[in-house]
Amino acid sequence: MRKSSVFIILLLFVFTAAIHSQEDSTTQDTAETDIRETSETITSIEIIGLKRTKPHIVNYSMEKYLGVKRSDFDENDVFLTIKNLSVLEPVSAELIENPQGLILRITVEEKWSIFPFPLVLATSDETMFGLFLYDANAFGVRDTAVVGGAYSSSGWTAIAMYMFTPDRQGIPGWQGVFMYNNQERKNVDRDDIKYRLYSVDRFYFSLGVNYTFAEIFTCSFSAGYTDITLKENINDFNPPPKGASLVAFSPRISFNKSSWDGFFVSQRGLTLGYSYNLVISGESFHEVEYRLTFEQPLVPGFRLNIRSRGIWKSTSSALFEEDPQPVHILPKNYSALNYSGLQIGLEKHIYRNRFGILSIQGSWQGVFTYNDAIGVSFDHGPSGGMVFYLSRVALPAIGLNYAYNMVSGLYQFSFTIGMPF
Repeated sequence: MRKSSVFIILLLFVFTAAIHSQEDSTTQDTAETDIRETSETITSIEIIGLKRTKPHIVNYSMEKYLGVKRSDFDENDVFLTIKNLSVLEPVSAELIENPQGLILRITVEEKWSIFPFPLVLATSDETMFGLFLYDANAFGVRDTAVVGGAYSSSGWTAIAMYMFTPDRQGIPGWQGVFMYNNQERKNVDRDDIKYRLYSVDRFYFSLGVNYTFAEIFTCSFSAGYTDITLKENINDFNPPPKGASLVAFSPRISFNKSSWDGFFVSQRGLTLGYSYNLVISGESFHEVEYRLTFEQPLVPGFRLNIRSRGIWKSTSSALFEEDPQPVHILPKNYSALNYSGLQIGLEKHIYRNRFGILSIQGSWQGVFTYNDAIGVSFDHGPSGGMVFYLSRVALPAIGLNYAYNMVSGLYQFSFTIGMPF
């Protein structure tokens, strides 16, 4: 009986020891797995190359990569995040092993963001020159400040603008714009035949706020005051009957998402806007607008471009006519109250160096327009040119374009600094 008890006790001891040994082994395996997973996960971020830009501006944008595993790491996505800041150019992004986990080390170069900016706009009808003091990274926090003026054969313009860019989601941005314009306005038809000439002083001031949520949606609201005074000129003919003063209230909502294929930052976005224009002395009117951008890489360095814009206004005053966009097939002085333009084309990169990317592009353009003087018109035709996207300067592009209107038979040439649409 005593031997049996001893045997049972020994058996229980061996069984218990085996269980504890298995638990210790499982705990050890779990700990090793946790260490191994941590060593394959991004746990910290280093930014190298910042000079003027405040570190927190970049660090916030990079926080989304904390916790990302090595297997899910995408260098192109990191480069796109840096490029979307507009003031930095990515040089490299590498994962550095560390006992506490992976370090995402990003090396950047700051773009030239503060400089005197010469404006040059040359078309088949007009040449404009200007000089602006431009800062795309004001105070090192990506705010934008612009002050300057431009002169052309039709008049001169003075502009001042400040735009506050929030450093993180949940904080609204705001902007203020002032513009004074002294201009001789000429209206022409699709054949570039002048049918109206008048001179105006135009004063404009606005304040607006915007709020971004879910990273891709932005709501904005602005209130602006415009005063347009007609001036007497011996050369004027068929001018509008009188000037106008108005206050505009403009809510908007937009969607925008971007991607990068190693050559182009491609945008896909839609903006819907409405304005109620309260005319102080005259008839108030409504305005509805849309903007569409769809840029889709087919292969790296070769993409499909679709752009469209349309505006409808419930007024017949020539004071509020606009240059139809995004088309280039109409004369510079062609304007309309209501229009809808579409551009569909292809773009191919042909050369790249440290300063940027040179591309060629071709498109087919069409546009419906309406105003009281010429009624409803439809124009269409091909367009082609070159664009140089600057990588070391906080300006988007330099463009050269040539377009042919198949309805009027006229060619249109344009040279621009900055995106035309």
